[in-house]
Amino acid sequence: MPNIDRILHAISNLPNQAYSPREDSFLILDALSNYTLTNVEVLDVGTGSGLLGLFCAQEGAFVTVTDIHDSILEHVLLASSKLGLRVKATKSDLFSNVVERFDIVLFNPPYLPSKEIEDTTTDAGKDGRGLIDRFLEGLIHHLKPEGFGLLLVSTLNDPESIIERHPTYSITVLSRSRLFFEELQVLLCRPRRDPASQCLDG
Repeated sequence: MPNIDRILHAISNLPNQAYSPREDSFLILDALSNYTLTNVEVLDVGTGSGLLGLFCAQEGAFVTVTDIHDSILEHVLLASSKLGLRVKATKSDLFSNVVERFDIVLFNPPYLPSKEIEDTTTDAGKDGRGLIDRFLEGLIHHLKPEGFGLLLVSTLNDPESIIERHPTYSITVLSRSRLFFEELQVLLCRPRRDPASQCLDG
């Protein structure tokens, strides 16, 4: 685990709408720590606590964070100021207000299957895949030629079905963590050079 104590301190006292860093956040963080982030352009979609975006900025990336809540964006900007980091904040529902392309796009979505959306930080409706599918539909339009996405999913979402539903991408499991009732996975999503190819990676 990379040293993130300063970031965790800076993002304490989160707004009510923000998702507190948990196992899924740290799994993506571990995956990110394998990449050189200096001068890399990163988009942190639905930033929540801001942990992932701030870590990337700390490692030298040019970071844009998005969220639908003004209070979350204000909190992340305040935390970045405390840390002496620079991030750009854009109010956006997924990619609705994003026009740029990036080297890396991060998304740790609400993914728990639910009949109703009672907690927007965790509940994601039937199969828990509504936001996941929307993210993958828009991702390809916001990646540089060699860019990729890192997407957090759970076995509750049936990752193999996600892969089959989005053949535009070569999707592989980059890292995983077993919890008592599910396995969390970070999916590495790269657009296929030949979009017509229907061959799927495992």
